[in-house]
Formats: sequence, structure tokens, C-alpha cells
Amino acid sequence: MPRVLPVTTTLSLALMNHPLVPGILGDGWPTWRFRRAVAPCASDCWTCPGRCARRSGASVCFRSVMPQPEGGLALATQTIIITGSTQGLGLGYAREFLRRGHQVIVTGRDSVRVQSAIARLAAECPGSEARIAGTACDVSQLSSVQALWDFAVSRFGRIDIWLNNAGFARTGAQFADNTVGEIESMVRSNVIGSINAAQVAIAGFKRQGGGTLYLTLGGGGATGRVVPGMTVYSTTKRAVKYLANCLVKERKDERDESILIGTISPGINITEGMIREMRALPSERRAKALKQLSFIGEHVETTTPWIVERILADKKQGHDITWLTTGRMAGRALSMLFGSRRDVLSRYSFEA
Repeated sequence: MPRVLPVTTTLSLALMNHPLVPGILGDGWPTWRFRRAVAPCASDCWTCPGRCARRSGASVCFRSVMPQPEGGLALATQTIIITGSTQGLGLGYAREFLRRGHQVIVTGRDSVRVQSAIARLAAECPGSEARIAGTACDVSQLSSVQALWDFAVSRFGRIDIWLNNAGFARTGAQFADNTVGEIESMVRSNVIGSINAAQVAIAGFKRQGGGTLYLTLGGGGATGRVVPGMTVYSTTKRAVKYLANCLVKERKDERDESILIGTISPGINITEGMIREMRALPSERRAKALKQLSFIGEHVETTTPWIVERILADKKQGHDITWLTTGRMAGRALSMLFGSRRDVLSRYSFEA
């Protein structure tokens, strides 16, 4: 006869494995802060709360014992500005916030693409039309960033989270092969854009009594690690990391916990832009890049639910939300050592 666990043990195991509680990898454990309720995933993926019982062996899933708002809405609606959200990672963030019942401002430099993204999100997240708005914004221009804040406030009243995702990357090239225009674009979008976002967001948060700003890292920017083919890009992201550290210290020096500063290291997400870059590479370099990408790359629909859940639960000054942790990398290496094969590129075609 199989052993039956006590009810308290069963529920404890479900709690330990449930996405409402921070995971072991990448986010620190335990912090014992409940995450906001989310709608079940359309697919049977590890981010779906309905899998907590299956992972732990519990007989009761938390979704069946915790009250859920109609439509899977989050416990408290927040307004989030996401720069660079007409495609790729930014669009993925917007989708996940909407699925959790929040209000989202979509931005990009092209107003036509902004409206296209809004229409796509409305179709993918039924019932969210009233919670989506968007406007064009060039983050390298302070006046444009201020206009974005003003637009968002006029639409939804206040801004709770500013997620500075907009950026430009030219990767895979030696330093001398970067054009002056490419270098200037990376500096303007990644460095000046982050400074402008911080200036506007922090000033606005002070006026309204609080808010959270996230800056995005990438390449070797978080650690200073040298990444071949990313010299200029990683240099700009290292500057963003320094900016974030300074902003955190200012908040701590002022003992101001109403405004939180955090960073996001989303890992290597396979986006439309990345695929275009890969296809443009010479065949030999492309083969090498694809081999690396098959190990470290991830789909936007995999990373964004995990990141968004941590954003919504974050109450810590200076928190760094990192997807591709040492533990996650080690786990992948071990899996491959024992014959497991990651398949993240099969949906794309690459000519020889």
C-alpha cells in the first residue's frame, strides 16, 4: 500500500513547489513572500500554477484552494510602462502583465508598430483592450521620455512600474567592425536612454509618492565579464549597471523605500532581431553562433512569465532579477552530459 503523506506535509510540499513562492535558482530562497495570482498557462509549461501538485506529489493544487479573481486578474492592478515593447522581449513582458490583469503602456519609436503591437496584444489577451495604451517614444530624447510619462499618467492616473527595456545591440562583430552609426546608436539607446528613463521616472515617482524602476542589463554588463563580439554593447550595459548601483545608493542614503530601483538580466532571448542577425552571418560564424545559442538561448514565452512574477513580488531595494543563473547553466550542462538535448531553434530555418 503506498504511503500517504499527512495533509500538512502535502500542502507544504505544494507550497514549496508553487510559483507563488520564489524558486531556489536565481532569486534567493526562502523569502516567504507570496506572489500574485496568475491565470493558468495555455500550454502545460513549468510556469503554470496548476502543476504544483504534480511536481510535489500533492493531492491538492493551490489553484483549487486559493480564491482566484474572475479572469485570473492580479490581486491589485498596477500600471506598467515598458519601453521597447513593440516586439521581442518587451512585447512578451506586456503580454504577461496583461494576463495578470495589469495596465500596460506599449512604446516604440514607430507609432505604426506601436498600434500594431496593441492590436496583437488585444487579440492574444481577450478582455484587455481597456488596459492597453501606447505611444511612440525615442528614449534617447529626454523630451520624448517625459512625454511618455505624461501620456501614461493622463491615461491611467499613475505609474507603478517603469521597465526600461528599450535598447540596441550590434553583436557578433569585432570592435573595429562596428560602424560609427552603430556605436552611437548603442550609446544613445542603452546609456542615454537609461539615464533619461531614470531621470523622468524617479522625478515622477517622487511626485506621486512611490514607484519602481527597472533597468535592463545584458552581455557582460552585469559582471564585467568579457564577451567576444559584444565589446561596445557590453560596455554600454556595464554603464547601466553602474547607473543602477548609484541610484540604489542614493535611495538608501536618503532612506527612501518608496522608490525602488532594480535591474533585470533576462538572459539570451531568441527574438526576431537576433534571428535576422544570425541569418546575415557567414556560414562558418553562423554555425558557431547557433551552437552557442542552442545552449544558452531561450524563448521569450519561457523567460517573461518567470521575470514578470518576480517583478510583481519584488519589494527589495537594488534587487537584480537574473534568468541565466550559474545554477541554471550548471543544470543545463549536466542534462547535456547525460544525453539530454535542448531544442530551441527547430522553429527557425537556417540555410547553409
